[in-house]
Amino acid sequence: MRQPLPSNLAPPVPALHHSNAAAHLLMAMVICMFTAAALGALVAVYLRHRQFSWTWGSLALLPLPFWVGLVALGLLGLSAAAISLVLILSAAAGSLGLGLWARLEDRRAGGDREVAAARRRGLLDGPRRSFVERGDRSERALAEGLPVGRTNRGEMAMIARGSARSGSHSLVCGGTGAGKTTSLAAFLIEYVARSGFGAVVLEAKSDRTLLDAAQAAAAQRQTRFHLLSPDGPSTYDPLARGSVDERSERLIAVESWGSTDAGFYRQASSPYLRMVLRTLDSSIPRVTLSTVAHYCDPDELQNLARQCEDAELAAEVSMTCKGLRSDQQRAIAGLAARLQNLASSEFARNWLDPQRSGAEVFDLRAAIERREVVYLRFDTDRTGNIGRAIAQMVLLDLGAVASALMDKGVGTFVAIDEFGALEAPAIDRLYTRGRAAGFSVAVGTQTLADLRAAGPAVRERIGATISSIVSHRLGEQADAEWVAQLIGTVPTWETTIRTERFGRPSSDGTRSRGYRFEVNPSELQRLLAGEAFVARLDEAGNTRARRARIFPPWLRLPNMATPS
Repeated sequence: MRQPLPSNLAPPVPALHHSNAAAHLLMAMVICMFTAAALGALVAVYLRHRQFSWTWGSLALLPLPFWVGLVALGLLGLSAAAISLVLILSAAAGSLGLGLWARLEDRRAGGDREVAAARRRGLLDGPRRSFVERGDRSERALAEGLPVGRTNRGEMAMIARGSARSGSHSLVCGGTGAGKTTSLAAFLIEYVARSGFGAVVLEAKSDRTLLDAAQAAAAQRQTRFHLLSPDGPSTYDPLARGSVDERSERLIAVESWGSTDAGFYRQASSPYLRMVLRTLDSSIPRVTLSTVAHYCDPDELQNLARQCEDAELAAEVSMTCKGLRSDQQRAIAGLAARLQNLASSEFARNWLDPQRSGAEVFDLRAAIERREVVYLRFDTDRTGNIGRAIAQMVLLDLGAVASALMDKGVGTFVAIDEFGALEAPAIDRLYTRGRAAGFSVAVGTQTLADLRAAGPAVRERIGATISSIVSHRLGEQADAEWVAQLIGTVPTWETTIRTERFGRPSSDGTRSRGYRFEVNPSELQRLLAGEAFVARLDEAGNTRARRARIFPPWLRLPNMATPS
């Protein structure tokens, strides 16, 4: 039997085997490194495409603690540990590196690229949102503003919230089906159900969403709900309250005279109308629209004045009627015909006749003082000029109530939907007078041309008094530019790059400081249904507008049914 050789005489083990193993391991690590880095870069491109921030690439490091645990327990060999470590670090480096480089390029380019980068969802947005909306912090945040929706990053988009001492006006604009009514319904629920406000809703058309929101908000706060429409059940008396001047203004302003001499006819008929109201106040217990139209006839007015106990007023009526010129008689006859046409219409008889049997007479000022919810539906598609005339009277009545409640308001939210179907010039008075009376007004309109049609300076007055704007998709370029101008501009870097042959960028270029629209007009024209730019014009920071998806009203109240 052969004996083994002594160790000092054994042949040496070749080192070639170990060097080949190390070379194979190194080659495998290099291949894995490039492959993982390429996959990480693809992940960065995908994250950018899906509007996620580059910080999400750090999730590639999540397997690192597990790797440390496996190595510490000896469950990974040397080769497996080295290759897996290379895979983890390379994937994270590829994703974070490309994402960070793209983010720096966005910052250098500025403009729309910087805005888009700032809106991407960050890794810490969720925990930050949970922290901000927890406990007392959430109550403080809601006290400062009224929540409208959430941004892509999960931040709360808010508008300024009015109070009983000082209202806060808003403008809601957008094309058909963009979500204006949903936004107004959300405002209504927040003001009535959560802030304890009363509400007055003026609806030009029949929309179940806004009506359901008004009823649900009133039921949630356990306050009274009034519905006034061409079909009843309540009646509205525009002459129930107010001075003679206020009531005469409501009656004259409801009609469009349609003449170049309209100003003259208005001025000629106004003194006579005030005299009619004074005579009726001293002669009959309740003044109605039909009685005013009847006694606009000078002969009828003189007959009524003879029965009046006020001899001085009777003499004044007699002298005035006898001294009417022919042009004044034509103006008064035109006013009487218009008032008679309005009073004799079927819709006005249902709405404006407080003496109709079985009808509940509604008092607008009393409902506002009791913080009740009032819903006025005009159905202008059916009622036409009659509905618009009644809407004008309601707005003038609201303006009179605002003047009476100046500095002693109780908190009232006024929502006007589809303003283009009303075109009531009195809307600017409500904006300019309502704030001090605790009125927070929000108007929804499809195009800003509707505001211009209501008067030559209505749009500018509304733009000067609003604190917030919610802009859904706009169709007109001019509308988008006006809204962008209201939101304002912010400083930015303007970069130019010189290009070489085939459009390749060179190292030459300039970078200067300039200004851009915070929200580009083209962005306002590319919004999806249910999305809006929510801007607080009372904020002074560089971020006044947020692109958000609006919370629908049926997600705000448990007692409101979800529409089919």
